[in-house]
Amino acid sequence: MTKTCFVFLCYLFLSSAFAQAQLQDTLLQQLEHHPEIDTVHINLLNALSHQNQWKDFNKSLVYATEALKYAEQLSFESGIAQAYNRQAHCYWALGDSDRAIEKALHAVAVAERSGLTNVLGEAYRTLAMCYRDQQELAKAVAYIRHAEALATQKKNWDLLARVFNLAGVIAHSRAQYDSALIYYNKSLQVTSEHAITTFHVSQALSNMGEVYLRNDPEKALGYFNRALASAKETQNRSAEAGILADVGRALLRLKKYAEAERYLNQSLVLARTLGLKRVIRHVYLALTDLKITGGKTTDALNYMQAYYDVRDSLLNGSKTRQIVELETRFEKEKQEQKIQLLEQEKRIQSLWQNVLIVGSMLLVIALVIIYRLQQLRSSKSRQLLEAQQALNNKLKETDALKSKFFANLSHEFRTPLTLILSPVEEQLRNFSLPESERKKLTVIQRNAHRLLDLVNQLLDLSKLEAGKMELSIHYRNLSKYLHVLISSFDSLAEHKQIDFIKNISTYETPVGFDADKIEKIVSNILFNAFKFTPAGGQVIFSMHVFAEENEVVMTVADTGKGIPTEEHANVFSPFYQLKPEEENHPGTGLGLSLVHELVKLYEGTIELTSEVNKGTCIVVTLPLFPMENAVEFPIEEKDSQHDVRQAFEPTEASVPSTIAEIELYNTILVVEDNTELRNFIISGFENQFAILSAVDGEEGVALALEHIPDVIISDVMMPRMNGLDLISRIRKDERTSHIPVVLLTAKVDDQSKLEGLKTGADEYLAKPFLMEELQVRVNNVIEQRKRLAIKLKQDFADEQVSTADIKEPSLDEKFIAKVRSIVEANIGNSFFSVEMLAAEMNLSRAQLFRKLKALINTSPSEYIHDLRLQRAAKLIRAKADNVAQIGYAVGFNEQSYFAKRFRKKYGVSPTEYAR
Repeated sequence: MTKTCFVFLCYLFLSSAFAQAQLQDTLLQQLEHHPEIDTVHINLLNALSHQNQWKDFNKSLVYATEALKYAEQLSFESGIAQAYNRQAHCYWALGDSDRAIEKALHAVAVAERSGLTNVLGEAYRTLAMCYRDQQELAKAVAYIRHAEALATQKKNWDLLARVFNLAGVIAHSRAQYDSALIYYNKSLQVTSEHAITTFHVSQALSNMGEVYLRNDPEKALGYFNRALASAKETQNRSAEAGILADVGRALLRLKKYAEAERYLNQSLVLARTLGLKRVIRHVYLALTDLKITGGKTTDALNYMQAYYDVRDSLLNGSKTRQIVELETRFEKEKQEQKIQLLEQEKRIQSLWQNVLIVGSMLLVIALVIIYRLQQLRSSKSRQLLEAQQALNNKLKETDALKSKFFANLSHEFRTPLTLILSPVEEQLRNFSLPESERKKLTVIQRNAHRLLDLVNQLLDLSKLEAGKMELSIHYRNLSKYLHVLISSFDSLAEHKQIDFIKNISTYETPVGFDADKIEKIVSNILFNAFKFTPAGGQVIFSMHVFAEENEVVMTVADTGKGIPTEEHANVFSPFYQLKPEEENHPGTGLGLSLVHELVKLYEGTIELTSEVNKGTCIVVTLPLFPMENAVEFPIEEKDSQHDVRQAFEPTEASVPSTIAEIELYNTILVVEDNTELRNFIISGFENQFAILSAVDGEEGVALALEHIPDVIISDVMMPRMNGLDLISRIRKDERTSHIPVVLLTAKVDDQSKLEGLKTGADEYLAKPFLMEELQVRVNNVIEQRKRLAIKLKQDFADEQVSTADIKEPSLDEKFIAKVRSIVEANIGNSFFSVEMLAAEMNLSRAQLFRKLKALINTSPSEYIHDLRLQRAAKLIRAKADNVAQIGYAVGFNEQSYFAKRFRKKYGVSPTEYAR
């Protein structure tokens, strides 16, 4: 089988090399016959850059730079992203990691904006390479996982093979050698299973040799020779230069000094030709070791000095470039400032001349006119001022009386409303209540709540008119807040059979706004739109942030019956309603009046346009408060600002661990059919947990069984399978029965809440909700689960405890008892492993790990060891045999290891314990 795979790979290498040579000639011919600067020309330049990247990186960089220039002229997003990505790869290969990171981040920004998934995956892989070279391994891991997720999603097998190869390199840097070999083999497996380029095969083989070079240089040399043959056949000259050095290092370890020197010199010549400083540095270091071994200290010192020169050039290159750029920019700005000052002085001088001439003439005329007008107005002004003052006093008294009346009336209404609602709701919770009585009480409850809403609106109006309501500014993401707010109208739109269209622009920078006021403004306008729009109509909500003006514009348009032109002036008046013969919708006329007063408080503007039988459009413009003004307002939450690089640097914890089951992270599963709300929930937890997401209950159950998450956050109303059925399914399966569930729903009545809690939900949260509250509740259920794990572990710590001792054992307690019984049945089998235990439990190793970790906060291997040691201690206490035989009896083949583990658990050696 191995020979067949090797022959197949060789065939692919030869075919690839010939095809690449032909492709490059074809591209050059097409470029020559297509001199016009357009998207085709740009794509040809990017393709030539790609073809030259491993043969001549300087030439590849020239093509990429030219492509970028033309693409920016034409605003060709795809060409810009690809050119940035090509530049980043060239700079990395030429040893300039800082500039490579800068270009790669530009590629990420353009690719995300334009939805270029493949380019985005390549850019993430380049960032991972750069951060790995800089030994920032946490960032490297985060980016390589992003790249792996995109490659898997788009089935980009070529990218996935190279991602696995780089994942192995990063694991090697973290001294995880077994993991590195797993990734390299995955890279070769993907290459052999799919018809993709074999260009990277030489690198994977070389990397595998690097792992074996530590302990088995002979085996490493075999991999290096295979890698060298692959690099030559695919014309991967950059890889060839590095692999020649690897062969030389392996020969040096095998004490074949002459051959080692020959290979190292070949590598040095090729690396100098290609300008690969990173390879040159490693060759100099190897030659230093070679000369020291041969006793040639002078040559060794020369090579060591050359090594330091190359290393310093790599470190200082970016710093020198930054200094030159700063000096150039400074001189340019100084010259521009001088020019602007001279022009400004000239304009000011000319302006003063004109002002003196015209001003003198106007001053004389104005003095004469003012004198005459002042005499005429003086007497009239006194009379008008007295009349105006008297009128203002009367208006103030009237407004004060009106506000006081509404405030007192509203407060008086709240007490009897509370006394009405409390017994009504208590009766509705009585399940034995006849249906006829329940309907009557439901009508009372609904109308009482309606009256309470009207009372609250009256209170708000009275506060506004009395000037006692103020803005409460908080700093957060406005786009995400509005997404969640207007999502609560989806069910209303569905019920009324109205097409609800949402167009909310994405603006990630936190801004200051009053969430309560904006909620009242948006909700009242939307309720009004849905109220007057018939079934089959449309309601459109749009929001755009204008950062330069620091304002947000929100528009609500509907296809309702419209408002007559003569009524427009009265729409925002309190208690105003359309004439009965024109409209028959019930209401109080408070909603739009409250909106108008809130917009005035906000110092914004509101505009209405409407036409009968065509619809109505309301545009609200409100000021926003940027972060630099934060000191002037109370701040509830304020995110720190980041530079361009930080904005695209995910933390390690925010990236789902899907490359392998070797590393496991705390995981949250979000099950929500609304895409915007699902993404909002994910954004609230992505810096703390690995996130899984599903669009309905069926997909959620499948993901829960596969990954065993720590918490599930689920909607209730979903297609195919709802949230209650999802809970029922996971509670009946012993693999997932322990997972806590937080339910989110727009159904906030007590009966729905009780139904969710009885099904097995740990928390029940109503929409719309505060993200802070959801985060607190999730953290609380996790902490509660940890406390239960400690208690369950203590309950099963004693060897005498079983499920028979526990009154009505739960599914989780039965699971632990089953695990324990299997381990105890195999306690004398020294070859009994975690894999065997998982097979007995019909689980994968990862599922067993997560289940035990969640239930008793212990890994399977530690649990097996604990049970072995408990049995050993019992046998020692009973003096059943000597210590050595007892160690063998409980599955320990090595007495030293048995003594070490026993001392770690009980604080004394087995012999001391026996005494």
